[in-house]
Amino acid sequence: MLRFLSFRGLLLAGFLGVALIPSAALVQLRHELGLAADSAQLHQRQAQRWQDIARLSQEQAVQFERASRQAAILRDRKLTETASQARGELQRAQRTLRQDAPAEAQAGIDSALALASQLQRLPPDRRQQRDALFRQLNRVLDQQQQTLAQAGEKRQASWRDDIERMRLQANRLAWLALAAAVLLALIVTLLIHAPLRGLQRRIARLAGGARQLNWRQAGPADLQRLGRELEQLDLRLVELEQQKTRFFRQVSHELKTPLASIHEAAALLKEQVAGPLNPQQRHIVDILGSNAQTLRQRVEALLKQDAGLWLSTTLNVSAFPLRQLLEARLASCQPLWQAKRLEVELDGAPGAVRGDPSKVETIVDNLLLNAIRHSPAGGRLTLRCGSERGQAWLEVADQGPGVPDALRDKIFEPFWSGPAPDGERPGSGLGLTMARGYAQLMGGELRLLDDGPGARFRLHWPEPEPI
Repeated sequence: MLRFLSFRGLLLAGFLGVALIPSAALVQLRHELGLAADSAQLHQRQAQRWQDIARLSQEQAVQFERASRQAAILRDRKLTETASQARGELQRAQRTLRQDAPAEAQAGIDSALALASQLQRLPPDRRQQRDALFRQLNRVLDQQQQTLAQAGEKRQASWRDDIERMRLQANRLAWLALAAAVLLALIVTLLIHAPLRGLQRRIARLAGGARQLNWRQAGPADLQRLGRELEQLDLRLVELEQQKTRFFRQVSHELKTPLASIHEAAALLKEQVAGPLNPQQRHIVDILGSNAQTLRQRVEALLKQDAGLWLSTTLNVSAFPLRQLLEARLASCQPLWQAKRLEVELDGAPGAVRGDPSKVETIVDNLLLNAIRHSPAGGRLTLRCGSERGQAWLEVADQGPGVPDALRDKIFEPFWSGPAPDGERPGSGLGLTMARGYAQLMGGELRLLDDGPGARFRLHWPEPEPI
């Protein structure tokens, strides 16, 4: 079922479900409260009506008794009619009360009606009997009023009981609604979280180097579509890695033959086959042979390992003198910086640091070649190194044109090369990428600093603890 729902639809359904359950409880509670309010108003009106009728009955009884006594003494016809009217009003009030009076008041109503009828039929000359009946009628009416008041109080108590029952029911509904909402929220969360968690694990494996994973995805339609797109990305990465492997093999093969020729030519010059060499020429030939041998080893590593030594994740940590390494790399490229008549300044303590010397050497080579290449003739090349608070660092700075702000974020991208100096070809675009990759592999970083006037690169890495 989930495969037919989008991620947005599932969230919307979940939110609606979570919102509708408490809303239904609130509607039910509102209905119950409305019934309670109507019941309270009905009870109040009924109790007030009972009290009004009981009061009217007592008033008419008093009027009936007074007029009857006066008519018996004065023999006045109008007083007799007044007494008759009061008796009639009393009887009508009692009959009206009997329609909705509580059961416990019905006997008192019947007694009042019977006493009124007896008083109507009683001759005027029976004064004592009349007085006794009037006293009995007053007692009945007083008792009736008390009975109605007690019945009203019972109705009020019953209403309060209903209110308490509704309150308890509302509490139960509120807790049930809360529990149902929480349960529904958990179900929706699990329906979304489980597929996302599985997708996250596969993405982590993809980032870790795993390829051709099973991207079949359960859950909402959006996540299934995302799984299919990630499967296409996985296949694309496999294809790119195959292209990369073919590229490095082709480059290695293309470089191996001319490097072998350079190496053999340097060996012939060193053996003085073409004629004797003076000490300075022999020094230059030694530098040429050493660099040719180093480059040849790296090309062979590329050929054997399909991505070369610089893509390896292996670190060979040892203690080495950082300043001495810089001196050795300066000596290896001496012909290059001497050809530009550069003034080299090296500043740093001779102490040892810990790290991977081969990777630091590769980084320094790339930074030196980049600095020499972009330095103006007769300029200055500055190298500084040191260590502090468990961090080893070095800087290479030149007096060239520097890096424009628009290109600062691109110089570390692979296969991207900035503008070449006059008279030179563009670079391969791999040197700084390789250097930063090595720096990050050692847990450090290679950055281009902002202060000029030329380019100034700073490498730093944490020194690992001796094992």
